[in-house]
Order: sequence, then C-alpha cells, then structure tokens
Amino acid sequence: MIPTAVRLSKASRAPLTPKRGNKDFYKGTRQAFLPGSRRTGAPGQHVVRGKAKYRLLDEKVRVYVAPSIDELNSSPLKPYVAMGTKLTPDQESAVFSKFRKVGGLTPEHFLRVSREYAYALENPEAPTTNVAAQPAWLAARIRLGMMPNPYSTDVVVKADRPVASRAGGAWSRAASLFERK
Repeated sequence: MIPTAVRLSKASRAPLTPKRGNKDFYKGTRQAFLPGSRRTGAPGQHVVRGKAKYRLLDEKVRVYVAPSIDELNSSPLKPYVAMGTKLTPDQESAVFSKFRKVGGLTPEHFLRVSREYAYALENPEAPTTNVAAQPAWLAARIRLGMMPNPYSTDVVVKADRPVASRAGGAWSRAASLFERK
C-alpha cells in the first residue's frame, strides 16, 4: 500500500466554495435546497436560440420582500444619517474646512496650533497673542463643544504643579489640571 500524500491530507480543510459545492450550493445566503421550494442557484438559464441568450425564470429569481412605506415611516428605526440632514455652518467648518486649503493640514500647522492650544490651557490668564489667527475649524469645534475653550475665563487651575513631566505625558496632565466650571 502507498501512504497518503501529505499534500492531499489537508484537502478536507479547504473552505467550501460554490465551485467545490454541489450544484445546489449558493454561498451568498449559505443555502442549498430550501424545503418546499425549488433549488436556488442561477436565476435563469442560457438559451441557444433566440435574441436573448439568457432567460430569467421567475420562480428561481431571489426576491426580498420589503415592508410597506407606511411601516418604514412609522418605525422608530431610522438610518444612521437621514437624507434630509443638513449641517450647520459650524458643523461643516469643524469637519471639512481644514482640508479645503491648497496645502491641507500640514504637520507644521498642526504643531503650531497644538502648541498655542496647550499654552492657552496652561496659562488661562495670559492667552496666546495670536488668538485672531485661530483656524476656523478649531473655532468651530470650540463653539460646538467638541473641545474646551482655552480662551474663556471659566477655566480654574486645580493644583500648582508642573504640567509636563518625564513620568507622564503633557496632555494627560493638562487634562487633569483644569476643570470646567
């Protein structure tokens, strides 16, 4: 007797695909023969004669029966974003304005803005001198409440300790030092 070849012993572990399955196997819905109905598979057949070379068979076409429009409109389930949703100018600016410039958001610009923001958080009594040049997207995010306003007077220092240290990051300590009123 000849022992089984090693390369053939792993053949049973291969995934079942429509080409390996029976003629009834349709992997799209992982079904083969539905009880009480015809087999699924191709929704039609190839025809040799005639103008149309492929003819659809109505009993084999897969159909999804959708609920009525009244049920959809009265349902509490809605899509993630409705078709009629409009962004306010602040929302649109917070999301899209930083990418509308020719250069986009460069690392140098991001570093400059983050340093100004961190400085304003560390020194609420002396905000940055370049407040008028604040980017539109940053102002929109502050107005929408996505980030705290470092230029407001309602920031209170909780402790007198250095913001940045070697043990922890500057951002983690900065968040713990300030709280909103």
